[in-house]
Amino acid sequence: MNENRNKIIVKTSFLILLLLMPVYAQSIGSNIYKLSIADAAHHLADVSVEFHDIKSQTFVVKLPVWRTGRYEILDLPANIRKFKAYDAKGRPLQWQKINKNSWQITSNGANSIEVHYQIYANRLRDRVSHIDSTHAFLDASGVFIYNEEQRQKSLEVRLQVPTAWHSVSGLKSLAKDTFWAANYDQLVDSPIESGLHSLRTFTVEEQQYQILVWGDGNYDMDVLQSDISKLHHQAKFIWKSFPFSNYVFMYHAGNMLRGATEHVNSTIIQTDHFGFYPRKKYHKLISVTSHEFVHTWNVKAYRPAGISPYDYDKENYSDLFWMAEGTSSYYDKLLAARAGIFTIEEFLDDLAEDILEYSHKPGRKVMSLAESSYNTWLANNKSRTHNATVSIYLKGSLVSWLLDQQIRELSNNNKNLDDLSYLLYKNFAQSAQGYSSADVRQLLRELTGHDFTEFWQDYVEGTKAIDFDRLLAYYGLKIEEDTAADEEEEHIAFGWELQEENGLLKIAVIDADGSAWHAGLAQDDLLVAINGFQVNDDNIDKVLENLQANNTYSLSYFNQGQLKTTKIQAVQAPPAKLNIVAVDKISRKQQNHFESWLKHRFSK
Repeated sequence: MNENRNKIIVKTSFLILLLLMPVYAQSIGSNIYKLSIADAAHHLADVSVEFHDIKSQTFVVKLPVWRTGRYEILDLPANIRKFKAYDAKGRPLQWQKINKNSWQITSNGANSIEVHYQIYANRLRDRVSHIDSTHAFLDASGVFIYNEEQRQKSLEVRLQVPTAWHSVSGLKSLAKDTFWAANYDQLVDSPIESGLHSLRTFTVEEQQYQILVWGDGNYDMDVLQSDISKLHHQAKFIWKSFPFSNYVFMYHAGNMLRGATEHVNSTIIQTDHFGFYPRKKYHKLISVTSHEFVHTWNVKAYRPAGISPYDYDKENYSDLFWMAEGTSSYYDKLLAARAGIFTIEEFLDDLAEDILEYSHKPGRKVMSLAESSYNTWLANNKSRTHNATVSIYLKGSLVSWLLDQQIRELSNNNKNLDDLSYLLYKNFAQSAQGYSSADVRQLLRELTGHDFTEFWQDYVEGTKAIDFDRLLAYYGLKIEEDTAADEEEEHIAFGWELQEENGLLKIAVIDADGSAWHAGLAQDDLLVAINGFQVNDDNIDKVLENLQANNTYSLSYFNQGQLKTTKIQAVQAPPAKLNIVAVDKISRKQQNHFESWLKHRFSK
């Protein structure tokens, strides 16, 4: 009887071992990352990292100074304290910090080193890290150190969190609260959300999706699942295949949260508690969702030269950030319209808003898209940005739209931007060097048989105005000024944007070459009176209602604490709203162009 019992125990143990072998196999030789919550109320966690196969006398570990998806130096190492290093036997090793994000450890011949430190995780709005009593959001760039020589080594992440919490990531799960990454780059691009949250798992064709919502909000999981499923099919139409098997849509619902970040197998999207409803708010949210999903291909699967591979120590420069962000901005609403998530009217309204916003930017005449792309890492004040730069998102989306139309026109509507996007994916997915402007122009030549050098010089490297009338006419559309909206808005303008400050009106933004500019006013000036009448946030609209375009008025204001007076001319206010509508008589060719573009029948 004992012999039979022993046989059963042996067989059972063998079966358990077989089940665990895949886990053990992937962990063998991996560096081990451990994180435990130390003080959730004060956003503190303890981290330890086991590095193996050390071959040098000195071993340098680093933390990135920026995170993927946000082109800004964030100085993430400032959140590390209590740094210590040990060998495999627990003996302390000497170390010194050699620059703001690097620690040099003397190995003393140790084959393995274990590093311990405390991390302060309270950068929720930066989408870097956040720990409290309800969750731990961990973007590795702000939490887990690495060694450059071992950057391609596999690693395992083990979390010690409250038992009621559930840990989710686009990474491969080895066990509860335990994940595996092929290398550090994959870890950095695969945030982990552990905590108390709502979770929905579903499949579309062969891809598994998860929707995770942390925080209370007015969301509807069924609506999100339905719309994400529709985006799946639209993405497949363009790129034919998926660079992931599992993808996580993470939503943070919190007080006045906003922004989003793309990752290789997930996205983190932040919104207000009530950002899921009504329709106008959801419209914005699903646009962001679509934008980040497009990034799965455009940026994560294939990316411009200069940001491939990532250098975590400094800025990564490229003249093609406009394609990374602008083309994704063009596609985010286009895919939603093609999928039927947006109505065609909603899509055209968004396009009209973009055209209007762009036309109000003096910077469009000053800076090219290529220069703006290269300057992405540079910060500037709001007024200077308005007057001397262009947005890689806004202008990038409009030039992508123009490029789409040019491909169609030169190929007799047989090719379009979808084909270019697919070729970039096919030719440059996981490329070590990324693609260049020359690569894009070569693909455009292959698609159309035409040289795009002049297009590039005009619209990418230059500041040539986009002919929106011609662009829209190709699809049987035109722009009309919304006169009803104009009647509701101010009829005059001075070329400024005002904001209230301590009871006075401050000039926050001033248009270059506008009336206020020519009157000698500047950003941060404080308005006192117009034509002898005091102005403030409560009465400015009424005062302006009584002024006439083309007339000149006296204006009193404070500049650098000194009271001054100047003369300023009121001008006719620009249109408050534009509408995109069908031309009076549309041709069959224009109708075909429209239907090929939006995948919907043309209807007036």
